[in-house]
Amino acid sequence: MTSNTALSLILLLLLSGCASQPQTPPEDTPAPITSQSTDDSANAELTASEQLSSGKTATIETSQGRIEIEPTVVDMAERAPATGEEQAQQYNDPLEGWNRGTFAFNHFTYTYALIPLAKGYEYITPAPVRDKIGNAFSNIREPLSMLNNLAAGELKDAGTNLGRFLINTTIGLLGLFDPATAWFDLPEAKQSIADTLAGYGVAPGPYLVLPILGQNNVRGSTSVVSEYLLDPIGQVTNPPDTYYLQGVDAVDSFSDRARVYEELYRQAEDPYLYFRNQFLQGVKRDDHFSQPQQ
Repeated sequence: MTSNTALSLILLLLLSGCASQPQTPPEDTPAPITSQSTDDSANAELTASEQLSSGKTATIETSQGRIEIEPTVVDMAERAPATGEEQAQQYNDPLEGWNRGTFAFNHFTYTYALIPLAKGYEYITPAPVRDKIGNAFSNIREPLSMLNNLAAGELKDAGTNLGRFLINTTIGLLGLFDPATAWFDLPEAKQSIADTLAGYGVAPGPYLVLPILGQNNVRGSTSVVSEYLLDPIGQVTNPPDTYYLQGVDAVDSFSDRARVYEELYRQAEDPYLYFRNQFLQGVKRDDHFSQPQQ
């Protein structure tokens, strides 16, 4: 082997060694971001996901330091627009001036009269007793539901109303108990004048807030006033007993909604618009399910 050949081999070996040796970046050069699949990183990722799912800001360690990620909340439910202007555009409220004034009057009356009265009623009346009182007043309305079902052509439901009234008034001790449902498999078949009118295609009409009686529409308000005049309590009792019983009925019914009303009113940005849109959505839902299914 000549000296030139040996020198060439030595140079080739040196170059090969330099090419295969790993290069170390300078200390002040940031390390590249890599994706690791170690157990620790998996646990960290799971913890971050849990934090984001619970609505909290998650902090993730990376090779470039800590990164804070804000949670993104997506509401899948269809709701009314959040702002007052958008809600006003959603529904034409021709009686808004009257409604807002009456709504404010009702809120004052509820806050300083009916809600304290309802809470006092709850305090002195145990829940099982309130339940029985509610059953009795529901039983008193069975004849009115029967007439409305007859007017709507719902003969089977009218028969159910009659059977429930006879059974619960006798075996159920004036309606305090409900053996018609428990023993005879006769579930409630409530029907109001508003339901009957809706069945005949009568439109609900504009949104309307009644003093004390609360929110409704023209169709529902006609039903409420008519049923108050036709209240079976007034047909079988005389004043002042009629007023006493109707007062207990009103407080008993309102007691179930008093705390919910307080909480929703406190959370709503514009309580009038909130309660109005909730009511209108309920009417739309009820009218949809009351229509015959194709």
